[in-house]
Amino acid sequence: MLDEPVWVRVDLTVRGDEITLDFSRSDAQRKGFVNMIYAASYSQAVAIILCTLDPELADYHNEGSLRPVKIINPKGRVVNAQYPATVGASPVNVGMQVAEAVQQAMSQARPQRAMAGWGRRRGDYVFGVDPRSGERYVRTSFDFDGSAGATWGYDGPNGPCNITSLASVRRGNVEEMEVRVPWRMLRYELATDLMGAGRWRGGAGMLWEAENRGGEAGMATGSTDGDVTLPSGALDGHSSLPSRSYLERGEERIHLKPHRMYQLKDGDAIRKQSSGGGGVGLPEERDPEAVREDVLNELVSPQAARDIYKVAVDPGTLEIDWQETHRLRGQP
Repeated sequence: MLDEPVWVRVDLTVRGDEITLDFSRSDAQRKGFVNMIYAASYSQAVAIILCTLDPELADYHNEGSLRPVKIINPKGRVVNAQYPATVGASPVNVGMQVAEAVQQAMSQARPQRAMAGWGRRRGDYVFGVDPRSGERYVRTSFDFDGSAGATWGYDGPNGPCNITSLASVRRGNVEEMEVRVPWRMLRYELATDLMGAGRWRGGAGMLWEAENRGGEAGMATGSTDGDVTLPSGALDGHSSLPSRSYLERGEERIHLKPHRMYQLKDGDAIRKQSSGGGGVGLPEERDPEAVREDVLNELVSPQAARDIYKVAVDPGTLEIDWQETHRLRGQP
């Protein structure tokens, strides 16, 4: 069913030297493609567990690292779908939710290793005929994805793709796209205030805009997420703002919903706003100098610095008003 929420739920139990992750309360598998196979959900859950361990162990993980982790994942759940369920989008549709569910649980169990949610996948496909060659084309990319969530002690990096790849997937090259398909890039940049605030903030969201120069075309927004559910914060950190995709046709702006098909005309522009990562910790505990640095880099606006982080940054001089900042934070 379109626009129907699909929930991944996990109960985490730590007993002695073992960790049990129980996905039994997750939703039943769906008729649509929002499903996941057991192998993908297992690997995603274990990967997040390993990410919360001491990083000095990273070079030594092997089969022994998996033995203390028990996964309970009944057949027929959305995280262990059975034939004839459609599961081609396992890594991103539901994969990100499995990762975030385990992140939330582990952030409670090990707050000193807390991890916030990452920006959601924006998996749009555009297809048509390139008038330059007469050949059919299809374009999909990870260019549209948001950024990473914060972890305890560190801001979320700006720009990596979704968490299911553990930041191993690179973004596409703008010039290569324009040569390969009949689209012209208009905008591709980090967005201001489009991340979860926190003592450590999430990575910034993305603004992506391109114009169709190839005549009639089609667009499928199948593996797209983040319009309703948001990348979660951890330990009182904030969620990011929602993602959005728009079709701009002259003066008209049309909100493009996930899991739909759209027809495009020559000259249409697609504009995407991809959510950033969630924050970790209370925003008003963030180092004021770090907030000022974000304002200088146009990642945070002076207004958000004041309203959310309780740091007064003069819009003209971009210097901190320490007296006003102490007042906003209730400090002497």
